Amino acid sequence: MAISSKERVIKVLSCESTDHPPLYDLLRNDAAVEHYAGEKLTIKEGRRTTIKAMSNMLDATKQFMRFPQEERRIERDGKLIEQKRWTWWPVKQDEDNQISLIARIKDYISNYKGWDENSQNYLDGRIRDFQEKQAEAGDMVIFPTFGGMITGWISTAYEYCGGIDRFSYLLMDEPTLISHFLDVLFQQRKELIGHYTGGISSPMVFHDDDVASRNGLIFSPQFLKRELIPRLKKMVEIYHQKGFKVMFHSDGNLWEIMDDLVDCDIDALNPIETMAGMDIKKLRRCYPKLILVGGIDCSQLLPYGTPNEVREVTRKAIVDAQYGYFVGSSSELHNQIPLENILSMVEEAAKIYE
Repeated sequence: MAISSKERVIKVLSCESTDHPPLYDLLRNDAAVEHYAGEKLTIKEGRRTTIKAMSNMLDATKQFMRFPQEERRIERDGKLIEQKRWTWWPVKQDEDNQISLIARIKDYISNYKGWDENSQNYLDGRIRDFQEKQAEAGDMVIFPTFGGMITGWISTAYEYCGGIDRFSYLLMDEPTLISHFLDVLFQQRKELIGHYTGGISSPMVFHDDDVASRNGLIFSPQFLKRELIPRLKKMVEIYHQKGFKVMFHSDGNLWEIMDDLVDCDIDALNPIETMAGMDIKKLRRCYPKLILVGGIDCSQLLPYGTPNEVREVTRKAIVDAQYGYFVGSSSELHNQIPLENILSMVEEAAKIYE
């Protein structure tokens, strides 16, 4: 007998059996939105239509969502932004030299005075945003992202520096400064969760810090064990104290630090980039208590495979995971994926235990 999305999510988070695995994903595909919403997708009604489609298709998604937008260049926060249908990025322009970047980071550190009225207003805004989206989403479960688009301190730091390359050069030249910068960013996030007192009805939070690529870790294991792992362990402890399980997200091949991540008591791993070597069967064997989220490749399989290939991979992922598994893409359901392949993944997940 079919159960609700919320019941399905709660059961899988406890590694209990369900009617079928829940679906977790990020929906950024025009054809799929129109199919599952049953209406035309427009920019004007983009938010409403996209959330309607997700609620008809998915069991869970994260709080940070993207909606269709006009393709143009805009000015945002003093930066020129290239805005595409479902995404955006800063346009390459004059950058700080290293001296001015160091000065900016020092200013950021010195200007940090701890929790204040602006911090509380930001937290209140995140709570309102969650509540509004959850009200629109109905039974679909939304996992909160307390920090907005990026919740991790390492990802925030390299974005602030203008990219991983510039961050890495600075890390070599000014390791103490970078460590201090990361500590301030971590403290901000720790205070944000620490001051949360209620208003979000969700069983798990989404916490991301992209520290790996297809070929392995972006940073050395030593750096991550010094700057990521101890802080992540403390952050997970605080989330747990607030009643949330924790989904940790990082793209890429994480095997070198998987033991460390699990030792931080994370509850779930996402997005399981199988093309980078993150094998679902091996993860289940090595970490039997870990909730697995994703794993259906969206770089090659979903955009270029056949519907039958998608069905076979989806079925294998469910069998390999055995339990505690959310079916979903290895990143997002983007616009290059044919609708029939999305339907194949969704339908296979829904029928596998019938």
